[in-house]
Amino acid sequence: MKELCANPTPPENPRSDSNARANSNTPASDLLIDRLSLENTAACDAVIDLWYDGDLINQDTNADDDLQNCYASGRGSVLIARQSPQQPIIATIMVGHDGITGWVHYLVVASPKRGQGHGAMMLEMAENILLAAGLATCKVHAASPRAAKFYRRQGYRQAPAPDSGWSAGPAHTDDARFYEKRLTS
Repeated sequence: MKELCANPTPPENPRSDSNARANSNTPASDLLIDRLSLENTAACDAVIDLWYDGDLINQDTNADDDLQNCYASGRGSVLIARQSPQQPIIATIMVGHDGITGWVHYLVVASPKRGQGHGAMMLEMAENILLAAGLATCKVHAASPRAAKFYRRQGYRQAPAPDSGWSAGPAHTDDARFYEKRLTS
């Protein structure tokens, strides 16, 4: 099983070029996707701010620990998106796996940029990374009914909650919000 952190940039795939730039025929054609560097504290702070703004975490969450744990696992990465290298981060997604199943977390797009295909493009890139790592399934926990609707539009189907070790926090107690998708190349 390949480690997701081994390659500092998302892998090439038939739906994006080597610069991880979205296909010009898609609504998100102006999106540049890159891997978050933990050494870039300003970028890490911007990612965490997006998580708060998107109501993905609450004030009790130690988001810095989530970032550190993702990278320390050797099986995860955080992707960031901008419309140009000099512009602010407008979207983020955490992608990783447990050796068997891929997971995505913290998919969020800045509110003024929603509805332009950026979330779908970020999810597609995460799915391609999981495929490149040899995984056939991706699972998500939708943080809201709106997020659940988004995942269903992307081909995800409702799935049972994990048997153990899952703690989504007090704001996320609805087990009906787990979804999975079979990934194909």
